[in-house]
Amino acid sequence: MTARRRYSGPHLPCTSYMEKEKLWILGCGDLGARLALQLNRQEYSIYGMRRNPLVALATKRRADVVNWRRGDATKKRDIERLLADGADVILATFTPDEYSHGGYCRAYVDTANALAEALPNLPRPPRLLIWVSSTRVYGQSGDEFLDERTPPLPNSFQGDMQLAAEEIIGNAVPTTCVVRFAGIYGPGRDRLLSQVRAGRCAPSQPPQYSNRIHVDDAIGFLIHLMEKHKRGWSPEKLYIGADSMPVPMHDLQQWLVKAMGYTSAHLREIVQTSERRSKKLSNERMLASGYELKYPDYKVGYSALLESEG
Repeated sequence: MTARRRYSGPHLPCTSYMEKEKLWILGCGDLGARLALQLNRQEYSIYGMRRNPLVALATKRRADVVNWRRGDATKKRDIERLLADGADVILATFTPDEYSHGGYCRAYVDTANALAEALPNLPRPPRLLIWVSSTRVYGQSGDEFLDERTPPLPNSFQGDMQLAAEEIIGNAVPTTCVVRFAGIYGPGRDRLLSQVRAGRCAPSQPPQYSNRIHVDDAIGFLIHLMEKHKRGWSPEKLYIGADSMPVPMHDLQQWLVKAMGYTSAHLREIVQTSERRSKKLSNERMLASGYELKYPDYKVGYSALLESEG
């Protein structure tokens, strides 16, 4: 006689028994909203903090993915109020409200100070804090590759403010990770394509090396850090986020003009770019973490971007 099986209810996946982690994205803008769309919503509850959430909603950043909250990240009390129930991961992705010393100070130094002061007052520290910075902190130039061990020497107020913020936030929680992204490009971030369409080009000599990363890889690397840390891995304190091929700006623009269907004669206006010193950035530490770039160089990345534009 076959024993009757006892009914124990419907079979549920293991994730049903897992409590969702709370991800707070401070200064949640384009990068944060794109990241939210890539996360598994069965594993994360995602909250976005902005001074004016209506701006995010007006730009069609999806309210069903991000729980928008009004708050000023330069104010310690706002951070304490919104994060009173705790946060498992904090991702800080700030953008200056104006291109000035004061704008950069508010976006980076003031928010870093407020966050560093607020975190000890939370019911529990986040397991991971990721602070998005920029390779502007490297003001030096030359043919040698720069990496995370290279002392940053900013040569602009933008780099000064971002480096100051890094130093403030660096020890805010036991696991704080700073990611210095090179220039981010991709859908909606196509300033270089606009320059080429306008016929503007950097000089061929001396070579002005530039560095970049596709927005999908910027997001992918941030998620990679979050997911690996959740499994017990300890990230480095600092990463450079860039693709694997620094390239002279002139060479990149010459390649783009052909890929876009123009002749070389289209690039008729030579534009000096002395504000951004020529430099080569190494992404070896990022790759050593196990992350695999979707777009390892500008040719792959811009080809996909141009194809998506039709």
